[in-house]
Amino acid sequence: MRVLVIGASGQVGGALTSLAVRRKIEVYGTSRTGRGFLYLDLAGPASIKSAFEKSRPDLVLLCSAMTHVDNCERSPELARKINSEGPGLVAEECRRTGARLVYLSTEYVFDGTGGPYGEEDPVNPVSVYGRTKLEGERAVLGLEGSLAVRTTVVYSHNPASKNFIMQLINNYRSGARMRVPSDQFSNPTYAPDLAAAVLELAGKGASGIYNVTGPDWLNRYDFALKACAAFGFNPAFIEARLTAELGQAAARPLKAGLKTDKLALELGHGLPSSGESLLKIAGIIKQYE
Repeated sequence: MRVLVIGASGQVGGALTSLAVRRKIEVYGTSRTGRGFLYLDLAGPASIKSAFEKSRPDLVLLCSAMTHVDNCERSPELARKINSEGPGLVAEECRRTGARLVYLSTEYVFDGTGGPYGEEDPVNPVSVYGRTKLEGERAVLGLEGSLAVRTTVVYSHNPASKNFIMQLINNYRSGARMRVPSDQFSNPTYAPDLAAAVLELAGKGASGIYNVTGPDWLNRYDFALKACAAFGFNPAFIEARLTAELGQAAARPLKAGLKTDKLALELGHGLPSSGESLLKIAGIIKQYE
C-alpha cells in the first residue's frame, strides 16, 4: 500500500508519517515548502495533481490545514481556499485515481454550548476556522468511502510544534507566565495515539465521521495543572483566565469536546488517558535534560 500524507511536516501528519515508516508502509509526505517532502499547497491545484502523480497513492491522509483560529478570522478568504476548497480538490484527485481519503477535522464544527458531542449531533461553527473546516469535511464526505476524523487539542513533545503542551513547557523553561482559559472544555488528544487510531480505522475501511480523541473531558486550566504534575513543574506560572479576558479575534466553542463511543465500538478500544500520555512526555523531557 502506498500512502500519501498531506501535511507531513505538521504535528499530526508527522506522527502519521513516523508511524507508517515504523510499520514499513510505503509513505510519501508533503509540505508547503517541499523541504524534505513533496511540494503541495492546498491553495494550488497544480501542486496537488503533481503530488498525486509522483506518489500514486492508494490511501491519502489529509492533515494539512490553516489551523491558527485567529488568523483564519483575520484572513477568511485564504482560510476558505485552504480549508474548504483545497480538500475538495484533493477529493477530486482521489476520485480520479481511485485512492481512499481520510480527512482530519475538528471539534470546532460545533458551537460549544452542549458538548461533548457525538458524530450525529447538529453542527454549528462559531468561527471562520470552524466553518471552513466543516465545508472541507463536507467536500471530502462527498467522495464515496471517505473518512472524516474529528479530533481536538492535539498535543505531543514536538519542539517544532506550537501545541498546548509545548507552549506550557517553553513558558515554564523561560520563566514566562501563561494565561490559560478555565472555561474551555475539550478532550486532549496525544498525537501518536491519534495517528495509531487513524491508521487502524483506515485499515478497517471505516467511512463517514468518527470522533477520535482522548477519553478525559476537562478544561484547559485543569489540563495544564495535570501536565505540570506529570512533568514535575511548579504550576505557579499558570494563570487561570476566562476566554472573554484573552482578547482573541475568533470565538471559541467553550463547552465542546467529543464522544468516542462509535470509535470504541469499531476498534474495540479507545485512546489511552491523558495521564498515561503525559507521563510518556515526562519521560522524553527527562531524556533531554
